[in-house]
Amino acid sequence: MKRLIAFAAATLLLSPTFPQKTLKGAYADAFKMGCAVNSQIVNGRDSRSAQIILQQFNAISPENDLKPEVIHPTPDRWNFQPGDRYVQFAQENGLWALGHTLVWHNQTPDFFFNHDDGTPKSHDEMVETMRSYIETVAGHFAGKINAWDVVNEIIDNDGSYRKTVWTNAFNGDGDEIVKLAFKFAHQYAPDAELYYNDFNVWRPAKRDGIARLVRMLQKEGIKIDGVGIQAHWGLNYPKNEYIIAAIDTFAALGVKVMITELDIDVLPLSKEGQVIGKSLQDPMYQLEEFETYFDPYKNGLPDDVQQQLTDRYREVMQIFYDRRDKIDRVTIWGLHDGMSWKNGSPIPNRTNYPLLYDRSRNPKPAFQAVLDIPK
Repeated sequence: MKRLIAFAAATLLLSPTFPQKTLKGAYADAFKMGCAVNSQIVNGRDSRSAQIILQQFNAISPENDLKPEVIHPTPDRWNFQPGDRYVQFAQENGLWALGHTLVWHNQTPDFFFNHDDGTPKSHDEMVETMRSYIETVAGHFAGKINAWDVVNEIIDNDGSYRKTVWTNAFNGDGDEIVKLAFKFAHQYAPDAELYYNDFNVWRPAKRDGIARLVRMLQKEGIKIDGVGIQAHWGLNYPKNEYIIAAIDTFAALGVKVMITELDIDVLPLSKEGQVIGKSLQDPMYQLEEFETYFDPYKNGLPDDVQQQLTDRYREVMQIFYDRRDKIDRVTIWGLHDGMSWKNGSPIPNRTNYPLLYDRSRNPKPAFQAVLDIPK
């Protein structure tokens, strides 16, 4: 497959439908340029996307293939095949590879936290559940994964620990969860870098809560190498000064700063701010009157909104480039609009346009805007 992809990628360099200059080339002296990949890309079924990724990017993140529900779906089953294909794709093509993610409350089976009869596991059982899972997964990929998102999304908007199945299982003691997770990750993947990753990191209170988490680990002598700033943003948020403050805050702690999941939402409601929760998945919001408002671009993105998207990508990437001495990696969360999770969140079955390539895998004006910044 390597020779096939390499040949196809070389062919694309001569094609007028693909840019002659590349993102990884343009930003070579600034930071790694990454892209999230799915199973179809790494196993060869979406070879066109794979070709573009090999041309444009030098780092990859797995969209879902290394999450607990995929790797360990039932107590007696381990499924390493998707993750192994992801690693093989990275190794054969010289790509930097992230492991995403070890400890997260979403996409984690119920048996992690409860017995077969539904009763919750004890504290000691939960410690062993975490330890044995990290031992098996981080150990399996030791020497093959460059870095792990060890803990994902455990800090709330006010800087406290979120009430999740993990924190509930530890009686709210998020510090213990984080310390154990990073200790175990370092023990079983000693050569990998270890990161904390979260969304809405730009919110001042949440930013400060994450900074406290980093300082806590550093004070305890526990290895933490970086903080990932998920950039699931919109046309109108967050304020640029908040983005800058977050980057500067974590860089001042002496850890790497990554922009880990960049996409720009253009749809009503979610273009104005981060929206989470299940309430908007109610079928009511897919009735005609709501659909007309919430999903207005089914037949294509209007030119004026395309321009807003282009301007916003240019704006945030300029911020990153200006702070390239503080940023280690910028990762776009998916290659083309058709594969984006934003088509289904927070409202299912919408048509969104948050990425740099359209559904036909052609570069959008935003791509050129991003490519031109280092000039």
